[in-house]
Amino acid sequence: MSVRQQVPDTTRRQLLAAASVGAAGSTSGCLGRLRSIFGWQINGSVSLKIGTLPADTDPYALRIARQVKDWFSTAGINTQVVPMAEKELRQQVLLQHGFDVFVGRLPHAKRRPDELYSLLHSTGVPSPGWQNPFGYANLRVDDLLESQRRATGSERYDAVAGIQRSIARTQPFSIVGFPDDIRAARSDRYTNWESADLRSPLGYFTLERAGGDVETPGELRVATTRGRTVGNLNPLAVEFRDRGPITDLLYDSLGRRYGDGGTVEPWLARSWEFEDGGEEPRVEVRIRPDLVWHDGESLTAEDVRFTYDFLRDTSADTNESRIPVPRYQGETSIVNEVRILGSNRIELQFTDCSREVAMQALTVPILPAHVWRQRRNPATVGGLSVSDMVTEALVTDNIPPVGSGPMQFENDPGGRLVLTRFDDHFLHNRTTLDGPDWLDDGLAFDRLVVRVAVSELTAAGSVADGTVDAAVSPLGAKAIPSIEDSDETEQLVEQSPSFYFVGYNARRSPLTNPRFRHLLGRLIDEKYIVEEVFDGHATPGVSPLTGSDWLPSDLEWADGDPITPFYGSDGELDLEQVEQALRRAGYQYNDGNVVKR
Repeated sequence: MSVRQQVPDTTRRQLLAAASVGAAGSTSGCLGRLRSIFGWQINGSVSLKIGTLPADTDPYALRIARQVKDWFSTAGINTQVVPMAEKELRQQVLLQHGFDVFVGRLPHAKRRPDELYSLLHSTGVPSPGWQNPFGYANLRVDDLLESQRRATGSERYDAVAGIQRSIARTQPFSIVGFPDDIRAARSDRYTNWESADLRSPLGYFTLERAGGDVETPGELRVATTRGRTVGNLNPLAVEFRDRGPITDLLYDSLGRRYGDGGTVEPWLARSWEFEDGGEEPRVEVRIRPDLVWHDGESLTAEDVRFTYDFLRDTSADTNESRIPVPRYQGETSIVNEVRILGSNRIELQFTDCSREVAMQALTVPILPAHVWRQRRNPATVGGLSVSDMVTEALVTDNIPPVGSGPMQFENDPGGRLVLTRFDDHFLHNRTTLDGPDWLDDGLAFDRLVVRVAVSELTAAGSVADGTVDAAVSPLGAKAIPSIEDSDETEQLVEQSPSFYFVGYNARRSPLTNPRFRHLLGRLIDEKYIVEEVFDGHATPGVSPLTGSDWLPSDLEWADGDPITPFYGSDGELDLEQVEQALRRAGYQYNDGNVVKR
């Protein structure tokens, strides 16, 4: 999906003919050059394609995309909406960077400033995955992102505030709203749902058996509308999944964060000790003894060392170029070296960063070396290599998965996933665990059945009729009546830190221009979308850190967007304001179309 500008057919034929002469030398180079030439054609009309998910996958995203198209088109920008399957959209956006604009929801958002580094730093521009998928490059923001990694206290707060102000002005993406996560659960078999954060594996530890029966763990049945949760169990495959509770029940990390604003505490690690004497912090980690993988193999310090090396380069130095995992680069990029000090002791040495930032590196899933070492070869289809830059580790469905978590894989019959209690896990053995008291009782179930629902209404109906105990993926506002009509069903509502946004590919003209992106941001009425698309079940915001203590007061939403206020009111554009803004940005109208002057 390229940004195109309409040029005369004669010119286009001449350019294509010229390109064909050198096609044997470098086809991709010629195509890239043509794209640049077309992007800068004088008096060419601006044209954008918006990629998004179909209605049966995400009805909010498609409705947002169509509304944005209407505003862009009204302003004179030739705009199309292209719905596509989730895997295809993720490949286009996260792997191939082949898009103009895309509408979606940011996964795994936690309202923590350290997550802005991988999302926005310019070193992530060529990388696949959620490492700067927008192609955003801003040297001031880079400096502030690096500074906040090292700083603490008020100095860090000021740096993070500066980052938020810069991205609000330059608009690598336009935030349209933080939705309410609406879920449904029954209280006749399990209780304490209101305290369970179902976005985190630790939330499942807060559940209790109804009637206080803690001696007889039972079967927990849940529904999800996210089919890829069942069909692919590769924690590294960015086009299939986001990190979530199912993966984290299968895979452990050295540490886990207790709550959104909580600290990282030991998990697989029994303890750790930081040394902050030099510029580069180090931490010595003592791993719990007698840990085992689900297949019975011992988990050792070698598995930990292998994991950090593997996440940085899945080809294990067998390829001329590194082939990193598209995820976890923000966490692994701060680890300089992992040294084995003994069978259960390791030392991690970090780049120049604060201890708070370094702690993030302890939250990546630890992989069994004896399983993933076999997946460093180039990916193949029918025995033929498809790319030297894609390893088997990135495309395997990883079924059956071998982890070390409290639940293990049993089977995946059609349309559902079954996990069972892993009795050799340290939690189930009552090994001393530093953390909240509610972890001491372990899980209140010994079998987890995840069913795939074809729609949010189907998921809500499955809870209402008792087929499942809970719908764990967020439901839309249309599912609320089904929940309210059932006496046995609780409605669980919380504002999500994960926001919907309109993302711009800053690698392509005219989206390379921050002034043009700022203008596009002012063509979007966030308040109108919250009311019309989300039925009021969302909150508008300006920054990814909206709702946190990191948001400066000048970026708070009052009567409207303080940085990119809408050119109009109540969803109606003021075309006189739009035309003036376009002229200031170097554009004008030609037969109703926006063209470069």
